[in-house]
Amino acid sequence: MSELASYVHKFTKLRRDPAKGWPASTRGKSPYKPLLLLAVLDQFDQGQLTRNLIELTPDLGNLFDLYCAIVLPPGMIGNIAMPFFYLKSEGFWQLVPLPGKEAFVASGRRLITESQLANNVAGARLDEDLFTLLTVKEHRDVLRAALIDAHFDAPTQPLLWQRYATNQAAFLYSSELLTQARRQLKELQLPDAESSYTREARDQGFRRAVVVAYNHRCACCGLRIVTPGGHTAVEAAHIVPWHKTRNDHPTNGLALCRLCHWSFDEGLMSVAIDYRVILSPQLATHGNMPGFLSMLAERPIFLPQENALYPDPTNLDWRNDNIFRKV
Repeated sequence: MSELASYVHKFTKLRRDPAKGWPASTRGKSPYKPLLLLAVLDQFDQGQLTRNLIELTPDLGNLFDLYCAIVLPPGMIGNIAMPFFYLKSEGFWQLVPLPGKEAFVASGRRLITESQLANNVAGARLDEDLFTLLTVKEHRDVLRAALIDAHFDAPTQPLLWQRYATNQAAFLYSSELLTQARRQLKELQLPDAESSYTREARDQGFRRAVVVAYNHRCACCGLRIVTPGGHTAVEAAHIVPWHKTRNDHPTNGLALCRLCHWSFDEGLMSVAIDYRVILSPQLATHGNMPGFLSMLAERPIFLPQENALYPDPTNLDWRNDNIFRKV
């Protein structure tokens, strides 16, 4: 048996929890292990895994969540820590302890929360033979097909393939957005982005580009919370709405927490062209109690580290003339 065939066999025979409650889409068993492996394969395709260490990063967590959304019941959130820990039982996945945590990890104690993993494990290492196989796209395609065919029912399989295609397109789009912004190209030089990318891929790519630019920090209030599993408190907001200009340039975006995003969309908060937070008088009228938002007035926003990714003053000026509630 070839090495590739051996790992195809291992990928199709993953030990999965058969407890009651798992939907037919996952063949009645836990989907976490195959979904995490699909997310890891995506990272190889995106060129993010150049060394044999799989870390619990926001990008990996986001990919895992996107796959989970396809198969989990409504309202159920995936727990990336479970497969990250339990994949060690498959023989090709070894946990790498943090310095000083070797004995604790070797003890076999379960690490099934994101915090437990982050506090004890640097990541996971694959068998060298498997890592080498995964550096070749044709091998990744074979192993991805094995995972999807073995662990998910027929109606779900095309949805997972589409998720993979969207993830790759979104990553490419976000990379192009950031690259061109860093070259200080104000107009995107993409080959007809609207027809080359689906709306979902554009939305996902724009979100990633903006959140990365601001390092997961809200531009207006400074909030930065990222869980070990990659959940972030910020979202990407267009300054000039996309439907107005079809403009996904990172300088037409701000990373905002949900409260600041809502206030921004409602025209109750904005950013002046000199990068100060400005608040609408309506925020404190009609019996409103804006709380800490009232303390943000006139404060400088939290900007990206790279000047080329700063918000475009022209876009801010348009928003303040057309959406911000001045009275």
